[in-house]
Amino acid sequence: MKSIIYSLAFLLVSMSAFAQGNLVPNYGFEDPTKKIKEAGAIELAEPWESLTDTKPDLFNPKSKGEDWGVPSNVYGEADPNSGEGYAGLVMYSYKDSDPRTYLQVKLYSPLEEEKVYCVKMHVMLAMLAKYACNNLGMYVSEKPVDEEALEANAITPQIQHTQNRVFNEQFAWEPICQSYIAKGGERYLTIGNFAPSSETEEEKIKKPKGITGQQARTAYYYIDDVSVINMAGLDECDCEVDASGSALKVQYSKEVSSDMEVDVTDDIQMSRVYFDEMTSEINEDNMVAVAKVAALLKDHPKYKVKITGHTDPVEEAKVTGDVSLQRAQSVKDKLVELGAYPNKILVVGVQDFDPATDDVTPAGQAQNRRVVFEVTSKE
Repeated sequence: MKSIIYSLAFLLVSMSAFAQGNLVPNYGFEDPTKKIKEAGAIELAEPWESLTDTKPDLFNPKSKGEDWGVPSNVYGEADPNSGEGYAGLVMYSYKDSDPRTYLQVKLYSPLEEEKVYCVKMHVMLAMLAKYACNNLGMYVSEKPVDEEALEANAITPQIQHTQNRVFNEQFAWEPICQSYIAKGGERYLTIGNFAPSSETEEEKIKKPKGITGQQARTAYYYIDDVSVINMAGLDECDCEVDASGSALKVQYSKEVSSDMEVDVTDDIQMSRVYFDEMTSEINEDNMVAVAKVAALLKDHPKYKVKITGHTDPVEEAKVTGDVSLQRAQSVKDKLVELGAYPNKILVVGVQDFDPATDDVTPAGQAQNRRVVFEVTSKE
């Protein structure tokens, strides 16, 4: 009876998560189909699968003995991020002595073309892992990952930490997430380290005080709460914070060498003004570009200029109103304030329809939050 109640409860939780937009089934590795008795039992957490013959581990209170239990298990101790269970992956091993493991799941439905999704997982380094590493990634694909491509290191994950740092936290879950612009038709999510060992940064870890047991010569990570959610249903997709606990802000900047020989038209049209996410305010760094354009327009009063504002797809899914047009208008107002002629300036906003780059990292998206200039007439 208790088992039936738990199964119904889990079903309700799963349905709730799906109603909120999570396309990952059994996102928390819950409700194993039978008691866990051995390593490599990931397939008991349906519909999760292994990519290789060496399979990921599954941890749950419903296990036979403590090796695969929660919170205590063969790799130390760890409470779940939520629910009762989690998975375990080998992301790196000393001299490749232990094969890596990979998680793969088929999403509830394919991703829609040009829709923006927040792809996220939570990770924690096991207390009995002797190493920590970088290259923890997630790969979204239309078809299941081919094992030959995996062995050839031909897979490049779209979702990683922007600095691709080493994750060495053993006492708290850490999220890894990024926005992803779908090509359309992607149906599979794969988790692991897809880089060769020669390109993987590792860090030797001391065993925490009070933890008994021999350290594994691997970078072994627990994985929990995996999600793929349409950004239309989210406020943000930003896992990375600064020292104050605030989300990191990335604003792109680009300098054109003053030694370049360019005419006035090119000088204006090469100028860019970049913005923080969700704002049309011009910061001090970008006032240099605005002031330069204003001076050129004052020196050439017959020039007519079109100012075009842009947003990035991630913020466009969150904002109300036309921020791209507001950015263009903000730049025009400042140009006029600095002496440019208002009747010679046209402003337009094109939202996210003309991105500068398809790079979905925060740094890439920052390049899309811009205002550009076009000289439409010199007479």
